Amino acid sequence: MPPKPSAKGAKKAAKTQKVARTGDKKKRKSRKESYAVYVYRVLKQVHPDTGISSKAMSIMNSFVNDVFERIANEAS
Repeated sequence: MPPKPSAKGAKKAAKTQKVARTGDKKKRKSRKESYAVYVYRVLKQVHPDTGISSKAMSIMNSFVNDVFERIANEAS
């Protein structure tokens, strides 16, 4: 014979269902532009056995952004 659910458990289950219904519209994270994929691809072409840390990838991303910004400023 299965144990009877307590009144507290039933209230908790009803509350979680209510939250799920009201939260149907999930807020989407805004996509951040990054050159990480491209930096990683070039790294693998040059050094296939080498990896890169997230901090180093962040530095490389900043570097590429700076270079593109300088090119854009020079072109204008």
